[in-house]
Formats: sequence, C-alpha cells, structure tokens
Amino acid sequence: MPPALTVYYGSTRYVVSPKHTVIIGRASDCDLVIPNPYVSHHHARITWTEDGWLLEDMGSANGLSIRGMHTRSVLLTSTTTVMLARNATLTCVVGDPAPAAAQMPSAAPVAQAQTVQGHAVQAQATQVRITQPQTAQTPAAQAPAALAQQVPVAGPKPSIPARPASSPTPTASAASVVRPPIPPDDRQPTANRRLDQASHTSRPTAISQPDTPSRPQHRNAPAQPPMQQTAPTQNQPHADLNRTDRTGRTDSNGRTDLTRKSGTRSNTPSAAPSTVLAGSTQAAHLESQLTAHRVTGAFDPAHDQEGTLGRDESCTIRINDYLVSRRHCSLASTSNGILLTDLDSANGTYVNGRRVAKIWLEEGDLVTVGNTDLIVHDGVLRDREPLAGTDAVIAENVGLTVGNGTRLLKGINAVFAKGTLTAVIGPSGAGKTTFTSIVAGLNAPTEGHVLFDGYDVQQNIELLRSRIGFVPQDDVVHRKLTVDAALEYAAKLRLPGSTKAERTEIINHVLDELELTGRRGNRVDQLSGGQRKRVSTAIELLTSPELLILDEPTSGLDPALDLTVMTMLRQLADAGRVVIVVTHSLAYINKLCDNVLMLAPGGKPAFFGTVAELGQAFHGQEWADIFTAVASDPDRVYSITEPSKRTQQAKRTIREHPEHEKPAKPFRIKQTVTLVARQLHLIAADPGLLIFLVLLPLFLGLLSLVVPGSHGLGEPDFKDAATEPNQLLSLIILGACFMGSALSVRDIVSERTIYDRERAVGLSPTSYTGSKLIVMGLQTLLQAALLVTAISLGKPHPDHGVLTDSGIPELVMVVWLTAWASAMLGEVGSALVKSGEQTMPLLVILVMAQLVFSGGMIPVTGRDGLEQVSMVFPGRWGFSATASDIDLNGLLYGPTKVPTFKKDDLWEHTTDQFWFDLGILALMVLVFTVVLRVCVSNAAAKLRHR
Repeated sequence: MPPALTVYYGSTRYVVSPKHTVIIGRASDCDLVIPNPYVSHHHARITWTEDGWLLEDMGSANGLSIRGMHTRSVLLTSTTTVMLARNATLTCVVGDPAPAAAQMPSAAPVAQAQTVQGHAVQAQATQVRITQPQTAQTPAAQAPAALAQQVPVAGPKPSIPARPASSPTPTASAASVVRPPIPPDDRQPTANRRLDQASHTSRPTAISQPDTPSRPQHRNAPAQPPMQQTAPTQNQPHADLNRTDRTGRTDSNGRTDLTRKSGTRSNTPSAAPSTVLAGSTQAAHLESQLTAHRVTGAFDPAHDQEGTLGRDESCTIRINDYLVSRRHCSLASTSNGILLTDLDSANGTYVNGRRVAKIWLEEGDLVTVGNTDLIVHDGVLRDREPLAGTDAVIAENVGLTVGNGTRLLKGINAVFAKGTLTAVIGPSGAGKTTFTSIVAGLNAPTEGHVLFDGYDVQQNIELLRSRIGFVPQDDVVHRKLTVDAALEYAAKLRLPGSTKAERTEIINHVLDELELTGRRGNRVDQLSGGQRKRVSTAIELLTSPELLILDEPTSGLDPALDLTVMTMLRQLADAGRVVIVVTHSLAYINKLCDNVLMLAPGGKPAFFGTVAELGQAFHGQEWADIFTAVASDPDRVYSITEPSKRTQQAKRTIREHPEHEKPAKPFRIKQTVTLVARQLHLIAADPGLLIFLVLLPLFLGLLSLVVPGSHGLGEPDFKDAATEPNQLLSLIILGACFMGSALSVRDIVSERTIYDRERAVGLSPTSYTGSKLIVMGLQTLLQAALLVTAISLGKPHPDHGVLTDSGIPELVMVVWLTAWASAMLGEVGSALVKSGEQTMPLLVILVMAQLVFSGGMIPVTGRDGLEQVSMVFPGRWGFSATASDIDLNGLLYGPTKVPTFKKDDLWEHTTDQFWFDLGILALMVLVFTVVLRVCVSNAAAKLRHR
C-alpha cells in the first residue's frame, strides 16, 4: 500500500491518490489549481512509481526549486518543501496527512499574499472551484491547523496606501533580508474533483522535443470552443509527442536524480544533471533564473543610515535588472524621510513617473529604475511586487480615425493580465495589427488610451519602451549573422551599460528559454521559419519585457511549426508576462490561449473574453461560420461579459501616473561603434558582397584598356587619340558614381523593419546615420584605391599632379570623395523608396544623371540651366577635381590640340582650385548625411506609417 501523500499550499490541502497522475498548475483543468501568474498552466505532476512518489516538472517556465536547488524531478520520501515560482510554495508530506510539528522543515517558506480581483486572471473566469473531499481519518480543519502550527505564517495585514499598482516586478529570494510584513494571500488554490478518478490511469509523459513541443490535455477540461475539429486528437489523457521511460533514484546525500532512457529535452545548454549542489555557483545561477528581475534587500530608515541601490553586490538594495546601473542611486536616512540621489545612472531614476536627481521619498512613492519598481511602504523602500496587482494592460475605448474620416478602430475595451496569452483574431483588414501597434506604443489612437502599469503608453513610451516587446510579422534580425552574433549586437544596443559577461549570461538564459541553445552557432538564414521567429522573439526578451506582442508569428508556417511557436508563447506567458498575439491560425487557440479578442471589419470589437466564453458565445459554430457572421454584422457584440465593465473595474485597482520627463539621452557613441561593427560583420559574412566590393573596381579599371590611345592621363597623341585623357577621366568618375550608388541604394530599405524596431526601443537616428557614413566611407575608400590602381597599371599616370609629381594620390582622394558622396546620395534615395523593387530604377536614374551632368562627355559649361543643375551632383565636382589635378585645360586647349574643346574655370590647374573642388565634394558628403538623418528621424517614420 503506497504511503499517503498530502500536498499543502497555503491553507489548502490535497490528498494525492496513487490511482492517477495529479497535475499541478494554473489552468482550471488541473487537479491542484494555483492561481499565480508565475505558475505555468500545467507546471508539475505527481505520479506513484515503483520507487515512490515522483514529482516532475512538465516543462514549466520557472521549474522546481528545492532548498536552493533547481531540479526537474524529485522522489518524495519525506516532508519536502518545493518552490514552483515566486510566492508559490508547496509542502509535500509523505505518510501522515496531518504531519506533526517535528516532521516539517524548520525554515519552510510560506506563500505570501496578494489579493486576487475577480477580473485579474481571465483565463480562470469559468473555473469550477470544488472543495477537496476529506478523508475519514482527517477532519476537514485538521490539516490547515496542523500546518499553521509548524510553518511561520505572515503576520497581520498592515495598512497600505489605497493606490495599488499593476505591473509585475521581481521579488526577493528566500534568503533576502527581512522586510516588513506582506499582506496575507487571499488567493486559494482549487483542488478539482475528477469524475473518472477510478477509471483512468496514465504514466508520466516525456518532455517534448524542442521542435514539436505540446501541452497535455486533461480529462476534466472545459467544453471546447468551435475550433476543436482542427485541433490535434485530445482523447488520450496527458498526450504528448514523445514518451520516455524514467527511473528516479536518490543518492546517499538525499539528492534526487532522474535517469532518462531516451531522447529528452534538457533545460540547460548542455545535458546537465537533474540536481545541483545547494549553494554552488550553478545553483545560484539557476535560482536567479526563476525570475527576470529579483530585488534583494530593502532600505529601512530605522536600521539603515546610508545605502545604495543598483546591480552591484555591495548595494543595500540589489536589483537583477541590466537596465539598472551598478550603483544607480544613493539612499540616506534623514529627519524628512529617505533621501534618494541619482548617481548619474545610465537610464535615470523616476519617482511617480517623473525623472529626479534628488528627492525626499514619502509614503506610497513609486520608484522606478530600469524595468523595476520599488515602493515606500510603512516607511521602508522595498520591492513593490508583493503589493502589485495582476492587471497590467488596460485598453479603454480605443479608436483610430485617419485621412478623411476613415475609421480603422472603434471603441475597443480589453484587459490583459500578466501570465495570460491573448489571441487577437478577426477577418482580414479588421485592424488587428493596427490595434496591437497602438498597445505597443508605436502608434497613437485618436480616441481612448492604453494604460500599462498605470502609465499612458503613448505619453510615456520613452519610459516604457524597454518593458514592451514587439515582434512584427517580418523578421527583425539580419539573416547573414549567426544567432549568437545577432543577439550580441542587439544586447549591446539595448543594454549599453552591461559588460561582456553580463550579456553572455542574458543571452544564454534567453536562448535556453526559447530552446535555441543548440542553434546559436547557425546563421539565421539557415534556420526554419519557426526558429527565425524565435530569434526575433529572443531579441525582444533581452530586456525582459513584461508585455510581449507578436504580429502573426505563425504566418507561412506549417502546422508543426505553428504549434511550436504557439507553445513557445504559452511558456512565455507562464513566466508571468502579458503576451498578445495576432494570428490567423485558429487550431490551437482553445489549447494554448487564455483570452480572445475578435475584431470585426471596421475595427469594431465583436468579442472579448476567455476561451470558454468564446465557445458559449458562438454555440459551437465552425470558424468559417463565425467569421462570416462577424463580417455580415460587424456592429454586433458577442461578449459574455461587457468589456467596458471589466475595463472600469480594472482601472479602479490601479494608480494612474502623470506624464513623465524624457529619459537620459542614448549612448550615441557606443551605439555608433556597435552599428559599425555589425555592418562590417555583415559584409564579411556575405561572400557575394565581398566579391562585389573587390571585383567591381577592378572590372571598371580594366575597361580603361578599351579607351583608344597609349598616353593615358598624360599629353595625348592628337593625331590618333586626342581626347584620351578626357575619356579616361569620364570613365573614372562614372565608375566612382556607380560604385557608391550601387553600394547604398538598397542598404536602408532592406533593413527598414529592423531599424524601425531598434529605433522604437532607443536607437538614436543620429547613431544610425553616423554608422552609415563611416561604413560607406570605408567601403568607397577601398574601391577607390582599387579602381585607380587598376587604371594606372593599364594606362600611364599623369605627367604631373597638382600636389604630387605622379598625381595618383590626388586621384585616389577625388575618386573616394566622389564615390562617398554618391553613396550618401544613394542612402537618401534608399530611405525614401518604399520597397526594394523601386531601387533599380533609382540606381539607373542616379548613374545616368551623374554621367550627363559631370561635364566630361556632354559640355555643361556656359549652358544656362544645365550648368546650374549640374552643381548639385557629385560627378560634376569629381570630374572638375580630376581635371584640375592632371591639368586637362592645358592638355587639350589650343588651336593645335583640340579646337572644339572648351576650357572650364573649375578645371584650373591650381592648388586653390583643386582644394575648392575637393571641399565641395566633402561638403556634399556632409549635406547628404544631414538629409539622411532627417529621412530616418522619428518624425519621418511617423509620416511614413500614416
């Protein structure tokens, strides 16, 4: 007879039956339901095996942690305390359902409290709450009473300011310093009664492979919405894509290991053991990954006179947030309260939404550093998480009208709680992408507003941009880079204050979370569509955003990759984030999503609610019929619960913040250096571009051999080839203009999606423009040297130059500046066109215009209108500078030379004229750079998106 196993969470007791597998998680179909947004939908399972009771992780976001050890499974042979996530601790008692005090761990942590609002976790709106049946041996109240005698319980609820917050923030670990009492948790888990407990058994299922993950389906799942006919078969309990046999064993030290007999997924980059030594470096690292930002410590004026806040280990309040400086601000206890002083931090310090340099904190003040919030509670500056609510994003009456009264969105109300995955669906053209771009702060509504953590998203986007991740439909990563390199450059741009070791740690964690560790060395263009989408998502996760929005991430993917991406989003939501996904893939909505927002044509809200409510609202119709009904009657609202009521109820639980000051200026120099390095890396990673860079000037140089004559740039043979130097200069300048324009004409338009996303999260347009200027200068310098060298090898050099005897260095300088100016002109054109298809006509126009207006082949001197227009083209001044260098006037002008040749004052063979022509070219480089800066500015981007 198996020993009895009783699981306690707070004051709730669940007696485990050995006849079936017990599922623990946040979903309503679990046996033991824990309404905590950081607990995965199906977090862990308990199974009776030949070796005893086996507790296994089911691929959850935060895993299992036992006495500081992060593990995937454990054999429960005695009383064991297991942490599932922040504020979610289970006590598993083997043997006596009402354990004696001596059996309980002396330092067993207890789940701390947060009040759950009725609207907070919408995925559980229809959850059936049934009291766990009591056994004959144990009275109903015996276990909670016994548990209360053995485990320390939070003290009485202190009074707190009546302004609860809403954004998820990290909590301190169990080893943190003692803080003021936290209000006891009003949330209670639910133990669901299985109607078929005695008739079904199942063995533990394997963790799915990375490319085809799945979530188990349970026998007591709620009624399925209408899409079930296209979903995978769900009639097998705990169905999974792969099964393995496992053998649990315990070593001499009591540590649990798990031997896998066939391929399984590891949660670490390499095949790490299931357990690690408590207190080891690996244990500390794994423990730190349980939460994105962990706040350790507090500042209590009653005990602390001075202190600091930051990432450094010596800080009084240590924050694991890489947007926080190592020593971010100082704290001092004064007679007027806590004095906070910013220590020239990289991203600034904000109190109640306004940036401050020095301020005395008052009761209830909200301090924001990086992506982390702290609050002054009972006079103590501490982590805000225990006092935070669950509703993170509130869209209230969002509408958008453009042009001549065209209405794209109308009256959308929705509430998105942390820990939930919401699908935004609807017919094509219903405004799904438009709505999510407004939620992400990329566009502004003409009606209503979006609140995120109490801040108006549009008014406070500069403060919130690192907290919001947005993955557009197109990939936002350069395909020529490896996954590792792409993430490294993105981390340098988004985390400018981080070190190499810190960035490596963040990248390792993100790759592990998205199951990309094995692909980190692959080039992005070698990945599948689903893996590329994961890389784009990984870039957004570098700053640990609390809100993640994805625009059709499964577009163009086959059903297997579709499931892979949607399962990834489910896991990201289970880690405590708000995840919103625009999708036309409907097969897995009932299986993986919590909420659904359906928009009708004209951007009108047709439905918002839980997946279960969706099935009730449309009475089991097929998706085609649902979309037909919504399109035919766009004004009808099918929501079971009025969305505006949910919005108003959610607003009553948050504190709205006024408009804040803008954050610190970006690190323009660091950003420029990073962008230059990335661009050079892209060139080196593209063999075709390297060949183009080298062979194009050599090919143009070889064309000089077809020019008749053998005197090159010296005095020509007036009988056979009188215009040889003029023709060679025309070829050189035309080649320079073509090289520069060809390099740049597709440059910006090809990476516009990437640039728009990076600009939205803090990339300075000035840094972007500066990087283009530097990289184009380096490329054109190389090509100018190759072109002049190839021509000088095939044709004789000038008789004398304006600065040197050979004139070759002057030619290289002129060709370089001409190509550079042409390249920047091409960059401007690339920024103005709307698609890559428009660049080829643009290239033809630029090159032909340079040919006509250079003055080498077609005279422009003295021709009204034509001469003035020619002044705006680099080719005109490039030809003038080369003509001045070789003294073209002296070579060709005269009755015995070329009678039809007309002298040009810009070609005078003097030092002053040469430097003047060269100066105009340099000025053109700067002017085109300034124009490019305007074209890529934030204002220009807004105009382009209208």
